Amino acid sequence: NMEQRIVNYMEENRNIKKKKMFKLIIKIFNIFFLTIVSIFLICLLFYVISGKIAEKKGTNPLFSFYTIISSSMEPSLNVYDVVLVKKVNTNKLNTGDIITFHSTNSYFGDTPITHRIVKKDDTEKNSFIVKGDNNQSEDKDKVKSNNIIGKVILVIPSLGKLQFFLASKKGFVFAIIIPALIIITYDIYKIINVIILKNKMSKLKNKNGNI
Repeated sequence: NMEQRIVNYMEENRNIKKKKMFKLIIKIFNIFFLTIVSIFLICLLFYVISGKIAEKKGTNPLFSFYTIISSSMEPSLNVYDVVLVKKVNTNKLNTGDIITFHSTNSYFGDTPITHRIVKKDDTEKNSFIVKGDNNQSEDKDKVKSNNIIGKVILVIPSLGKLQFFLASKKGFVFAIIIPALIIITYDIYKIINVIILKNKMSKLKNKNGNI
């Protein structure tokens, strides 16, 4: 009997530790998930508000994010890299700076281009000659200051893959439904524990009442 009690006690301790570990993992996941979502929403809110203000003023926003979709800037910028572009005074741009701009070439349409400044154009004020690091020659069209969105100040490698993944059906399931199911499962788990505890308390009261 004593040995059986010891075995039961050890088993009960293991179950308690497993439950505590499970609760800790879920708690950490919830905190991490809510923190990421909060940061994302704050950044998104700032991005949207600054964009709307810039739109009303007819200027470029202070910060912009763009996903690289061509290999013209490799190896400096790879396809699916995301660049953070900051609006700058074009007079302070120098040779070697990587800029994002609207091309005057109809071939590119409205798609912003991200290339490196190779030199300032001496024949035309506030114009730049740019080139993709992976291209053999300079761009034929000069970049005028009023077409410049800003200067690249940060590169986030391969983040665009996540962007395209989240835009897909599988990505939607991964980003929204799965975390929601985990949270719902944890809530159900807590409710079941409360019910079990109430049943134990009820049995204990009945047992004490029959003594």
